[in-house]
Amino acid sequence: MDEQKHINESTLATYFNGRLLLSEQKEVEAWLKQSEENRKIARDVQFICFVTDTLDCIRQIDSQTALKKTKTKINKRNKISWLIRLQHIAAILAIPLFMSTLYLILKEEPVEYVEVWTNPGMVALINLPDGTNVWLNSNSSLRHPIRFTGSKRNTELKGEAYFSVHPDRDKPFIVNTPFNIRAEVLGTEFNMEAYEAEREVKTTLVSGSVKLTFLTDKEDEKSYILKPDEEFIYNYQNKKLSVQKPYIPTLTAWKDGLVIFRNTPFEDALKVLSKRFNVEFIIKNDKLYENAFTGPFDGQHLQLILEHFRLSSGIQYRFIAPKTGNGEKVDEKSIVELY
Repeated sequence: MDEQKHINESTLATYFNGRLLLSEQKEVEAWLKQSEENRKIARDVQFICFVTDTLDCIRQIDSQTALKKTKTKINKRNKISWLIRLQHIAAILAIPLFMSTLYLILKEEPVEYVEVWTNPGMVALINLPDGTNVWLNSNSSLRHPIRFTGSKRNTELKGEAYFSVHPDRDKPFIVNTPFNIRAEVLGTEFNMEAYEAEREVKTTLVSGSVKLTFLTDKEDEKSYILKPDEEFIYNYQNKKLSVQKPYIPTLTAWKDGLVIFRNTPFEDALKVLSKRFNVEFIIKNDKLYENAFTGPFDGQHLQLILEHFRLSSGIQYRFIAPKTGNGEKVDEKSIVELY
């Protein structure tokens, strides 16, 4: 087929209805392969063919009778023949025009989504289509459209992520979670932790402002404007909430590959390490929970951190080989016994 050959909408509609000759089908298919623009036109026509199913009522109209009555009226008024031809043209154009109007009204552009997952112990940097950067922490997922359309930039978070949101005052950035709480921002940096295995969703603001909307214990929807250096903790099971001012680097250092403690209780320190290194800790001595730790650590070496625990608090540790079966690993998670 000539590269310059034009395939009109009528031919495409006939193609999608399966009524073209084989030679004509091949011409259309060759035309579709020429460019993305051609394929976009074809998709639009295919959509029109689809919505015409809703126009069955129009097809039930006795157009021949209506046309005959109109001709009679015209003849009675002694109108000249070109008006009859004009009427024919109008009749031919009426349904396509209506279809086009209905298409513009009903058409909803299909929204394509991308979902990014991180494996346990892995951190990923995601560049969103609006210029926003998102660091996704271990065992987390972020779902977002290929391109943001409409009046809002909606995303869905499961797990933990650090957001550096590109400013756009006309299009708020929304982070939805599965736990009846969402964040709305215009341009800011904040950390949000929403793991399904936990009972709490934690949002920490680094700069700017974040509007958090959540359900109360009375199932009412309320909002809170988070201020810089504040952490908002929402228990989605009992709908209780609290606001505190933590040491921010301890909560956000993970995105830079670091582990930072500042008088961090032993239990909280283990949660950070479990997430960062995909490790399970077995505690053999409950008195270990009385310890707290301070200091920055390279987030690449668990054993160096455990050595710090040993030297500063006398905590002993040993790695336990993961369970295996039939010569294959059953559990890839590291296991460390502390005593």
